[in-house]
Amino acid sequence: MSAVRDYYKDHRSWNDDLHRLLDREPSLLAQLPALRARALGTCGAVAGKSGVIELMVADPAAWDAIAKEQATLQEKLDAISRAVAEIDAIFAEIEAAGIDCTEKTPGGIVGVDMSRRIPVTDPDTGTNVDRFGRKIPSQHNPQTLEWMQRAEKALKEAQATVG
Repeated sequence: MSAVRDYYKDHRSWNDDLHRLLDREPSLLAQLPALRARALGTCGAVAGKSGVIELMVADPAAWDAIAKEQATLQEKLDAISRAVAEIDAIFAEIEAAGIDCTEKTPGGIVGVDMSRRIPVTDPDTGTNVDRFGRKIPSQHNPQTLEWMQRAEKALKEAQATVG
């Protein structure tokens, strides 16, 4: 199964973008049976060869409209699945790198980045504060930055499709 979906089941969060996206999935799935029933309502039966009864589309315009709705709905479900698969792949890379990340959300990747930032010291003071007393921010780890960007991109693409 998916690490992201497993984490979602056990640790639902109302303020995480990924979890809000996954919260929409059951309502989208619930629309499919009604669409299929409406599609069957546009069909009729005709006698076929050898006494076999065949299904025939009686109202092609309604059939096409329902098929278009179903394709749109399926596109939204596929976008969610693609985002989850991409984020799962990122967490697999994180685990392969030997990093423990218990929160399987893009926020968890930010936490990994914060724990792996590279400290910067001022050559004049030898500390992380410059000669004017301003704190020098630490640098992002390039690998964790790439993971964060990939997760954000996957999430944004899914959100754009689902709406």
